[in-house]
Amino acid sequence: MLKKVLCLIFFLAIGEVSAEVYRGAEYRKLSNDVSVIFLETNKSDNIFVTVCLSVGRSDDMDKSGKSELIGNIFKRKLEGEMNKNPQGYNVEMTSFIGQDQSLFSLYGKQVDLPFHIKHLARYFYNLGISAEELTREKENIANRFNQLVSLDKNKLRREALQTLYWHDGLGKPFSIEELKSVSVDDLKKFHEKNYTNNRLTLIVCGYLKNKDKVVKAIEENFSNTKKSEIKRLREPAHHDATVSFSMDSSQVKFPCIEIYWRLPTYRGEKSVYDNEEPFRTISPFALEMFLIYLKTELEKSLVDELKIASSVVFDYSFWNYSEGNLRISVQLKEKKYSKETEFAILNEIKKLASEINEQKLAVAQKELFKSNNVFNYQTDVVDTMNWLSDKIGAGYDYKFLKEYQNSIKNFKFENVKKEIVKFFKREPEVISVLNPKGKDNVI
Repeated sequence: MLKKVLCLIFFLAIGEVSAEVYRGAEYRKLSNDVSVIFLETNKSDNIFVTVCLSVGRSDDMDKSGKSELIGNIFKRKLEGEMNKNPQGYNVEMTSFIGQDQSLFSLYGKQVDLPFHIKHLARYFYNLGISAEELTREKENIANRFNQLVSLDKNKLRREALQTLYWHDGLGKPFSIEELKSVSVDDLKKFHEKNYTNNRLTLIVCGYLKNKDKVVKAIEENFSNTKKSEIKRLREPAHHDATVSFSMDSSQVKFPCIEIYWRLPTYRGEKSVYDNEEPFRTISPFALEMFLIYLKTELEKSLVDELKIASSVVFDYSFWNYSEGNLRISVQLKEKKYSKETEFAILNEIKKLASEINEQKLAVAQKELFKSNNVFNYQTDVVDTMNWLSDKIGAGYDYKFLKEYQNSIKNFKFENVKKEIVKFFKREPEVISVLNPKGKDNVI
């Protein structure tokens, strides 16, 4: 025993054993154009698989719900078929249909993995949708949509997205009328066009004894190598003027102001409008670090010091396929909304952008680094899969994701202030106000 302890001390001393043990992760691009990511776990007979498909609402240009219809039917058929395995165990499945991705996760026994792969491929190519299935799923989607828009804040947010992206697919609102018009043939065409191997990545997580056997099963079953191109409309340059709108609502007691800016993404894709859109040239690393800093400082100033707000909530994404956006929601303390309060909030944001505290920004950098420490064995593997799958599904490169945390750590923010000031010199694209219903609530 003493000998083992001495050996461990020796290896630590010469740097052969790291204080942090990183999860084994391996990426493979297969001969059939399917990508596979293997994530190692501790010894277990269980297996996690996430199907990451770069197909989402952005591929459904008429916003008729085809991506949701296909995804929900695919998940239901797959789950039913997998649980018919007489030798196997029940499979639990979850799904998520986003703007840029469709994600399907299953959990089961490793011994059943070849069976799962076989049926994944079967429905990936041949879904076989009946008119009855389509009608039932349309009703489910319509009911969920009606529940969503029953909240006035969601109605306002739909309007904000339409204003931010009035040219591209992100801004076109979902339409119940379009949903009703979708036929089985429409779904078949959408499925054939978008469910292709080059858009598919499988994340396989478990204590795998033979990865090559898994690879062989994927190559044999996913044999249709037809490709499809991911096309996204690009939003052209907007005018500098801020679009403002408001709504009176009996669902709120205090006004809520929501402020929007468009954001660059980590894909860093350029467009013909780059000369007119300076925000695209801003580093997403600089902005993401600053937004962590800004949230803490803005909440402190608006809630604790100026006492004009009861809460400040940030929502943003730098991981969209083309563009992201920032939404800052400020819940006011006073029952009346005023332009003076709105100006005070905007001035505080611009002030914080122009007076960056580098020490606090360094703290934000460490926080961002820590929150993305997903390849460490101490991180729950489900969290690792969720972090990876959302970004892989949106079209991000595995190598970039694997190196992302180190990129944060090594980012030099000497020029952050200059970039942030440039970004927040721009006025917001949209400001919306949700007012409590009553004629005396606006001054």
